[in-house]
Amino acid sequence: LDFSDTSVQQMLEEKKDQIRREIHKELKIKEGTENLRKVTTDKKQLANVENLLKSSAKKIEQLHQQLQELDAHIVVKDADDLLDEPKSPDTGRRDTGSAPMNSRLGALEKQLNIEMKVKQGAENMIQMYSNGASKDRKMLVTAQQMLQDSKTKIEIIRMHILKATQESGLSADAKPEDSISPLELRIEELRHHLRIESAVAEGAKNVVRQLSAAKAKDKKLLTEAQTELQESSQKMDLLQLSLERRLSELPEEHPKRFAIQKELSVMASPILSPRHSFISLGDSLTHQYTNISKPAALTGTLEVRLMGCQELLENVPSRSKSSPTTIVNSSPGENKSSFIARRSMYGRPSSARYSLKPDEISNEICACLKLDNAVVGQTAWKTCGKQAWDQKFTIELDRSRELEISVYWRDWRSLCAVKFLRLEDFLDNQRHGMCLYLEPQGMLFAEVTFFNPVIERKPRLQRQRRVFMKQKGKTFLRAPQMNINIPTWSRLMKRALPSMSAPGTPSTPIGTANTAVTPSSGTLTVNDPTKLPLPSSPQPGFVLCLCCHEFDVLCFFL
Repeated sequence: LDFSDTSVQQMLEEKKDQIRREIHKELKIKEGTENLRKVTTDKKQLANVENLLKSSAKKIEQLHQQLQELDAHIVVKDADDLLDEPKSPDTGRRDTGSAPMNSRLGALEKQLNIEMKVKQGAENMIQMYSNGASKDRKMLVTAQQMLQDSKTKIEIIRMHILKATQESGLSADAKPEDSISPLELRIEELRHHLRIESAVAEGAKNVVRQLSAAKAKDKKLLTEAQTELQESSQKMDLLQLSLERRLSELPEEHPKRFAIQKELSVMASPILSPRHSFISLGDSLTHQYTNISKPAALTGTLEVRLMGCQELLENVPSRSKSSPTTIVNSSPGENKSSFIARRSMYGRPSSARYSLKPDEISNEICACLKLDNAVVGQTAWKTCGKQAWDQKFTIELDRSRELEISVYWRDWRSLCAVKFLRLEDFLDNQRHGMCLYLEPQGMLFAEVTFFNPVIERKPRLQRQRRVFMKQKGKTFLRAPQMNINIPTWSRLMKRALPSMSAPGTPSTPIGTANTAVTPSSGTLTVNDPTKLPLPSSPQPGFVLCLCCHEFDVLCFFL
């Protein structure tokens, strides 16, 4: 289910109201059962009443758990805010839906502020109950769970705000001249990533220079820096080649054509390093990147299925069999210094090395997945084709922004294609079957699906559910005493109160002892004295018997 959908949110609200009605009904049944227990004198009937009371209390507890889990997925609390779209929207009237959409955004932002306060209050509770004289393990566990739920819900609301913004008509107000064509957007993305890779390469080059000049050399760190420098340099070669090809597709009179040509000529100059080549262009290039906005950060689960590739680049630029800067079999899985070479994705050692002569050409390829420049997956080596791999990867996202897919030849050509995906493009929770155009050439067949984060609670023992003492509120700490705000305190009350009855309803006595009251004799008989429900006030003429030992009986005449 897409929990950001209005119809789904409305369905959740209806389900929430239904559970509330069931809880109210069960509380009435429980109240009647407790009244029946007070007047029942027959032991057999009393046992049946106790069983009914147990089942009723258990059902109420289950309904409260369902209510809490359901409440975690409801983003907007007010039911009126859920009706942000008409039942049958008219595509021809785009202006009529802008006001409801703005009201929905306002409701989402309001709920986000509430969750931020809850998060701050939970952090204060953790600090309060984790040390000092007020150390309380149960309250600490409750605060930690509340903090985790609040963090997850904050991410959900942020993504719902992003999706609502994308679906709103705010982008429709943009001027036609501000929009760019797909080719221009692809060129801007190439220039953006080319600038990033040049900075990474320059930084890796400085690290290699400093480590090489050091007296005590760290071989491991030096090898990693050299590998990073090589990967960035190879990636820059591909991006530069792709930018040259895209430039040839632009019209001769295009306003950005001259700036891109100047940029490529400066980068190709052997005098300046890639980093200095960008700096030498001055501030004129800085204004060229305004069309590329920073990707939004997503939290959740990303499912990626890679099937295969075709039409890959065979003659890779700046690669040769005798190149001193290229390591033989330096693609992922072959380089000992890389993450994938040391261990496979499941923690097992990698298989035997692939035997290939330096001057041979291989037709096997593999793909490497990077999430914000961190390796998260790698396919097996397979022959190039549409169905080469057909492998699925499940990636956990934590404020992640971009997914990079790199394709390698299993020979000295190494990296031959790359693709960058903005994660915010998959926010609709739908499966996207795509044919991705790689840089500088080639097609990648893949499926990408994003899933929203889900609030999950581990089942706990029944005895751990009661957080507060059973003095009916006498020992409850108020919000100022706990150094938290009102939203956090009210949510804490909701977590603690399900095990108790509603106001005005007699509470369930602790224990399940069978008791019988005989008014004629004025004697209260208890089968299990250790679970005796003490009366609120002694009645004259009753005898209260307590069994303290197997052969000792202590009697109080009241």
